[in-house]
Amino acid sequence: MRVHGTDNDSVKGCCFEILGQHKVMGYRDYMKDFKINQVEPGESIVEMQNISKRFMGVVANDNINFNLKACEVHALLGENGAGKSTLMNILYGLYRSDSGEIRIQGIPVTLRSPKDAIKIGIGMVHQHFTLIPAMTVAENIILGMKSSRKPLLNLAQAEQRILNLSKSYNLKVDPKAKIEQLPMGTRQRVEIIKALYRGARILILDEPTSVLTPLEANDLFVTLKSMVKDEMTVVIITHKLPEVFAISDRVTVLRRGRFVETVEIKQTTLEDLSMKMVG
Repeated sequence: MRVHGTDNDSVKGCCFEILGQHKVMGYRDYMKDFKINQVEPGESIVEMQNISKRFMGVVANDNINFNLKACEVHALLGENGAGKSTLMNILYGLYRSDSGEIRIQGIPVTLRSPKDAIKIGIGMVHQHFTLIPAMTVAENIILGMKSSRKPLLNLAQAEQRILNLSKSYNLKVDPKAKIEQLPMGTRQRVEIIKALYRGARILILDEPTSVLTPLEANDLFVTLKSMVKDEMTVVIITHKLPEVFAISDRVTVLRRGRFVETVEIKQTTLEDLSMKMVG
């Protein structure tokens, strides 16, 4: 079956409204200039419309709509294989959809890579961390970043900024520690700081409690709530119903690659969500 959709590589330019001025510019200039601006709580910040994605003929996402509001914790709920991670990997630029559109604050965007997503202000912490064990926390966090003081980054300055972020959100990370010496829960916190260090305003976490003890999971939820108070927006990918009710404001249910429902937590029950997960 042929898939009809957009070829993102063929996009030569984009039209959009920024600060009241209608502009047409090339893709590189467009991604260079566009970032998530200051938002009002409850404002629509991400719209993914009619997103479809296939892998070797297998449908992972089938015409999915997903809406994210500013300053919320949004749970993306479904069984394993429901298409949750695929959808968020598309938002993070790791995959490109076969069809559909992504709008950030109402502006159509084409995310060709995670680099594009990071520039806009989207960060993602995957289940499998991307840290180099032999390097320190600070070295991992600044790896690949450009320096205003070329050719070397100011490591001491980076370590201080990491300490400040760690203290702000009670993440308890030593920037001088080697990754290989850290337990998995601390490594996850390093990944979170890495996203914050790069300016994430939207933070996506893929099954974050899978490597955490119950106490660590509770600490993570406290941290995420404090981030939301600082006008960040959080997406948690999960299949665990109790944590949906423990942390999220809204929940979107996917089942077998399809959208089922988005609902406010106050308006649903564990039994209702369980039924919608499994069909």
